[in-house]
Amino acid sequence: MLTAEKIIKEIYLLPIEEREKVARYIIEFGIKSHHQDVPEILDIKGWQNEIARKPFNLKQAAEYFGVSSVTLRRWVKTGRVSAHKIGRAYTFDVRHLKELKKAHMT
Repeated sequence: MLTAEKIIKEIYLLPIEEREKVARYIIEFGIKSHHQDVPEILDIKGWQNEIARKPFNLKQAAEYFGVSSVTLRRWVKTGRVSAHKIGRAYTFDVRHLKELKKAHMT
């Protein structure tokens, strides 16, 4: 009987080009779910909620916005972005960052 572990081992034995094809197919099939009779494989909303529970540090938040750490610190000082500061470290609520990014994309 095939198991997920056996399939993954077989995928790792494939050439890189074939592994990329398999990965693209799994992602496309899981996200778009072309077939109505097949349940969605990937729980994207669940993953997003799991990620949102853990606060971002300064580096992660800067990468999320696509700016430097210096720029993000400047935004925090001017009140453009809210953050919690523990000692010298900043933490950012992921849900707040997502709302802020969505509001400024238009």
